[in-house]
Amino acid sequence: TVRIKSNKMKTEKQMKEKKHVSGSQKGGQTTEKLKKRIADHKLMAVVAIIIVIGIIYLLGTLYFRNHFLPRTVINGVACGGKNIETSTERFAQAAKEYQLTLKERDDKEETISGSDIDLEVDPGEQLEQLMESQNSFAWVANIFKKNENSAETAVTYDSEKLRQVLESLECVSGAEIRDSQNASLSDYQDGVGYELTDAVYGNRLDENVFYEKVDEAVNMMASELDLDGSGCYVDPVYTADSREAKEMLEKANRYVNTTITYQFGKKEEVLDGSVISQWIRTGDDCSVSLDSEKEKEYVSQLADKYDTKWKSRTLVTHSGKTVTVPAGGNYGWRVNQDETIAKLNEYLEAGEDYTGEVVYYQRAAQYEEPDYGDTYVEVSISEQHFWYYQNAKVVLESDFVSGDPTKGRDTPK
Repeated sequence: TVRIKSNKMKTEKQMKEKKHVSGSQKGGQTTEKLKKRIADHKLMAVVAIIIVIGIIYLLGTLYFRNHFLPRTVINGVACGGKNIETSTERFAQAAKEYQLTLKERDDKEETISGSDIDLEVDPGEQLEQLMESQNSFAWVANIFKKNENSAETAVTYDSEKLRQVLESLECVSGAEIRDSQNASLSDYQDGVGYELTDAVYGNRLDENVFYEKVDEAVNMMASELDLDGSGCYVDPVYTADSREAKEMLEKANRYVNTTITYQFGKKEEVLDGSVISQWIRTGDDCSVSLDSEKEKEYVSQLADKYDTKWKSRTLVTHSGKTVTVPAGGNYGWRVNQDETIAKLNEYLEAGEDYTGEVVYYQRAAQYEEPDYGDTYVEVSISEQHFWYYQNAKVVLESDFVSGDPTKGRDTPK
């Protein structure tokens, strides 16, 4: 009995194990089928999507054979997705609504309206040519980029009205128009000289360039015109970085940093930057020159001060009396003004300091008074007598006879 039960229990256990194995196999087969079914569905979905995309692409390609590609802009007019007829209507509407914004300096803006100048636009055959030249297969790529085009459309407007509009603009006739200025010399500073003051950019327009650029912008139906970027302003020719400006600075400082010391015996006249700076003249081309009239005036003042020729002078006579010898005669110091100026310019051009005399036509015995020194002849017409002094001592004297008044030959005095 025990054996029978034991065998029976083994048999039942084996049957249960077989059932378990069989159930596991069936579950595995079901999972595999489910995975395959899902994969099939995904594949079908991908294929369907590709087919749909392909259909959309082909339809788009067909559509854009007679419509402009997405995001197409022609002369500032949006024509993307539009056919020739609709695009032509858009040009007509754009002409009515057209406005050109002028971007000016100082962050200012002004506008020109198409209606103020009777603007009309006829694209003619240009739209057809542009459409024929486009690649309809590339319509997808154009969705992601702007397709700018230009066409020689027949833009017409009243040129006289445009000129009147332009002349009324603040940037043309306003009260705040400023001229540009080239780089220039600063004020002179003693001991320093000059420095460069950088160029100043004004807002005065070159009207010929301005009118030309506006005309181009209107013909292209541009929405804005950057006057600065288009070169419409009259800008400085020379800035502080220009070679010409640097040469101007160097030359001016060479002049004012030169010191000329003229000696007149124990007296001196010093010519330095404080005076020379008043002679500096600069041109629009950054040239530097000296005011010749100022130079003449300076040297003329030296001559007036130190020339003794033709001037009266005092004389202590043999009797100890001091008399005044009237002006006249050829004796005395006389500055050669032209040669003095010529030499002065040589020193200034070279930047060489100079200490010495001016250039003379003629010289006297000494700078100090009396300029005739201590060797001279004293002549007394009234006494008909002369005294010859040498080293301030009379070494010879004598009577003389001068002239004949009875015959009109008086001795000049």
